[in-house]
Amino acid sequence: MVRAGRGYCRSMESVADGFVEQGYGAVGDAFRRNFQDPGEDAAAVAVFHRGRLVADLWGGRDVVNDRVMPRDGLMMVASCSKGITATVLAMLVQQGLVDPEERVGTYWPEFATNGKERATVAMVASHTVGLPYPPLGTGLEGLDLHRGEAVTRALAAAAPLWEPGTAMAYHPVTYGTMLDEIVRRATGSTIAAHVRRLVAEPLGVDMWMGLPAGLDDRVVPGKWEQASPMEPGEEGAFEPGSYAALRQQFLRENPPMDPDFADPQEVRAHYGAERPAIGAITDARALATMYAAVIGPVGGTRLVDDSTLQLAVRPRTDDVETLIESGTAGPDIRFGLGYQLASPSMPGFGPSSFGHTGAGGRLGIADSEHEVALGYVCSRMRDIGPHGDPRWASLVDAVRRCL
Repeated sequence: MVRAGRGYCRSMESVADGFVEQGYGAVGDAFRRNFQDPGEDAAAVAVFHRGRLVADLWGGRDVVNDRVMPRDGLMMVASCSKGITATVLAMLVQQGLVDPEERVGTYWPEFATNGKERATVAMVASHTVGLPYPPLGTGLEGLDLHRGEAVTRALAAAAPLWEPGTAMAYHPVTYGTMLDEIVRRATGSTIAAHVRRLVAEPLGVDMWMGLPAGLDDRVVPGKWEQASPMEPGEEGAFEPGSYAALRQQFLRENPPMDPDFADPQEVRAHYGAERPAIGAITDARALATMYAAVIGPVGGTRLVDDSTLQLAVRPRTDDVETLIESGTAGPDIRFGLGYQLASPSMPGFGPSSFGHTGAGGRLGIADSEHEVALGYVCSRMRDIGPHGDPRWASLVDAVRRCL
């Protein structure tokens, strides 16, 4: 049964648990309907309005582990991790520890070579730096292509695919690898450490980049309905010499997004890896809390002040060429300083919405005009289409009607 304030909302037919405040029953109804159309396995949604939690729902079934979705269930949230990293970056900018307009080479001298001498931190954060994947032929495999000294050295020595700042293509993993090295050089700590110190602990939420081993059993694995969009396509399906064709070569070297869930050692390696672009393990409640604290105080804690937030959400890709490929974030993505901005594939609550989608249909988002934040996670994973995932789209619409 789902509680609604001090009373009760409509029955959720045993599909979910949690609560919605009075006036937000439409959110509970939308969450329930998603299990029938278009279908869910395990899922959760949380909503804040004006710094107050007004909906916190979870339900369905973890089909990999054959169990009911627990209240404290965690998920690896894929590229929703980029929004967490963007929040850490904004906080470090606010503290004067990182300057987004500074050249990367100021913090990381080895990077300033082979056409990247003028590349800035903001170019890395906005996916315009020209290194969407590690260079081909490194010989690295598996997680070593995502994190570690070897891939960091390879990226530092690589020539960009275009002049940094002149075009945009989604950087699925290198976004986090490069920002992590910049932040480590600038502050002495990794992004994963800052996530705990700056976000998770002050807000009291469950959020890690590099999950402690004792928490593995709480993770609800994702399961793709069809092939992941990060799998390479068929040979000859893309125009020779195009970025889309080159991307297929990179994807053939790239490791799978998810581990083999039947292999405990592989699962532990993935869960424990610090991957600031795709490796965050958290829940809907934590995503919503973080975004609510970006736009205003939550329990007396605000993460980002107004002037820094304006800097972080200023569009940085609208006036550069977009190299067309959908990746896992939609075909029309726009970026600020790491945050994904409103577009047809992530319309959010309106033009001022920002946050980040995650492969499979996950979402963390905020809107300062509407004073609302939402986190949504799911284990039944689908490609994000040109109009966004219909499950979180219905939840966003329901919230908008309740405001």
